[in-house]
Amino acid sequence: MFRVFSGSCMSLEDMDTVLRSALVEHPHVLGPGADFFTEAGEPVRPQPGAQTFQKVFSGSALDLNATNADLSDDEASTMSPVGQPQRIMPPSSILNQISSENEKEKARAAKMKIHVLVIGESGYLASHVVTKLLEAGYSVRMTVPDAARHQKLMDLYSANRDIAQRLAIVLADVTNSNSLRDIIRGCRYIIHCGCSSATSQAKDPVGLYTKAVRALFDGIRLSGKSTVKRVVLTGAASSVVHITEPDPPSGLFDENNWNGIATAEADPLPFAKLVFEREAWRLRKMMGVELVVLLPSISIGPSLTDETSEAMVTIEGLANSSKLFPFCPNLSWNFVDVRDVAEAHVRAMEVAEVRDQRIIISNECVSLPELCRMMKELYPQLTPPTHTAWTVVTLAIASVVLWNSVNLRFLWRSLGVRKRLDNRRAKEGLGIAFTPMRQTLGDCLEQMTRTAQAQQTATAKAPKSGNGIAASSPARLTRTKALVSLITVAAIGAGVVRYVKRQR
Repeated sequence: MFRVFSGSCMSLEDMDTVLRSALVEHPHVLGPGADFFTEAGEPVRPQPGAQTFQKVFSGSALDLNATNADLSDDEASTMSPVGQPQRIMPPSSILNQISSENEKEKARAAKMKIHVLVIGESGYLASHVVTKLLEAGYSVRMTVPDAARHQKLMDLYSANRDIAQRLAIVLADVTNSNSLRDIIRGCRYIIHCGCSSATSQAKDPVGLYTKAVRALFDGIRLSGKSTVKRVVLTGAASSVVHITEPDPPSGLFDENNWNGIATAEADPLPFAKLVFEREAWRLRKMMGVELVVLLPSISIGPSLTDETSEAMVTIEGLANSSKLFPFCPNLSWNFVDVRDVAEAHVRAMEVAEVRDQRIIISNECVSLPELCRMMKELYPQLTPPTHTAWTVVTLAIASVVLWNSVNLRFLWRSLGVRKRLDNRRAKEGLGIAFTPMRQTLGDCLEQMTRTAQAQQTATAKAPKSGNGIAASSPARLTRTKALVSLITVAAIGAGVVRYVKRQR
């Protein structure tokens, strides 16, 4: 219970407790109630066994006439059965708590005034980034390439009125600086989540990525008196290492490493992302804005929209594999949860100490057979290929099945090779606690299962999978089908070789 001593000469540092017993009551000068003093007119120090009151001073927002009946449920729970308090919070702690809550409200109000532009052609990642920003209290502008995607995102975020009021979704051509100019005006931060998968599959991805990064910085220039403080750019871990490069002495590739082997002819997409980053660093010096480049590895995890990554399509294909062919190529990839990547973008925007840095965002290096074994442990009803296919059989089948879309020399040098990435800067600089791989994979499979069940419930004509995992469209599964074909034929070849050996 709290009492205010009006007119007391006690200092704020002398905030103590007084006794109910042996107190003289004097009417309170500010209204109903009474102040308690000794017969000599001084506040009495507490005595053993006496009911105590916590003392505050005039001007406090606390109720002048608080009684036990006015206590909240949480406060009442701290009282013993006989009415004695079990724990009394010092007034200084109360004032600190009030101050802390006020600071939080001020910080949230300040964030609402900060506009963040998310260039989100890659909707799989961008939707997670936008969600994180809105949850943190920022006002967000998001670009989309077409009206269909605009409507889908509006449907996603319109359920929450507060969020909908802080989100603007606009159509924009991210390779055109004039299209970005007006959108950039008034934004303090820009997060560029990279180009879309359609751009990545174009005939000239290098040219398109170059146009995109130049349009970004030219848009900042054209926006006039720019308010942009920092740009967070989504690069790729492939800009750090090439699969054929020798491992460093530490066994880990870090932000000081650059991919010096990729070429536009042999590795068009990795090379395009490398050019994308290098051009950003060059233009950043000319514009004078802060730049942080995040280098995520292969992103997997639940999707907030109907868009996903190629790695997720591969996981769908593996989950839908036939149990008659349980063999998988011995390829290893670095994986990371897409939600961790989104969180890293927000923190890269906020943390002042990481300005003008490259940061690897990667969790764990896992082979495809290991990934399939995790699937089997999490969902025993699935039939992913859990055995490793022989190298010679994989190469032989790849030369037939993927003869026009894969470099056999590159594939041969990739089999059984692990290139591990150093993620210490993400952990220490950004404070990222990476989601365990099993949890990420489990969330992926759970979403796929729910999607398949929803499709089967909606219409009997919906595509069905024998394992209960949603099947992707034919266009999206082109590469996955090729991979599954490779697994299938490799299994047959391996079985034949083993049979011949047993007959000898």
